Amino acid sequence: MKTLKIILIISLIVGLGILIVFLLKDASKKKIKILDCEQLYKLNEPKPGFLEVSESNAKVDVATCLCEKYLQNKDEKYKKEIIKLYYEPFGGMRLVIENPEENIDSLCKHRNAVFTKMFNL
Repeated sequence: MKTLKIILIISLIVGLGILIVFLLKDASKKKIKILDCEQLYKLNEPKPGFLEVSESNAKVDVATCLCEKYLQNKDEKYKKEIIKLYYEPFGGMRLVIENPEENIDSLCKHRNAVFTKMFNL
């Protein structure tokens, strides 16, 4: 009976240790998911004088995915999310579309110039 208790306690400690390691291991990994487009990214500690751009770049990938889906089926739910992302500040230079709500086809056609990634050199 005493041996069973010791084995149970050791198993519980090992199980909790594995759970803690698993939770801490992925603490820096994040996910952006909008509708059926998602992108994983890892938060990095930028060098002094540089910006952390991984979240912004992940949003660019999601916006590009949403545009591709919109061009396939012209669904309003994609249009709404694309417009939201268009108005979010991404930093960097990008192609500006006048009246993006009305020119969504043009926005998505030129998605790689509208939604641009940033890089730390």
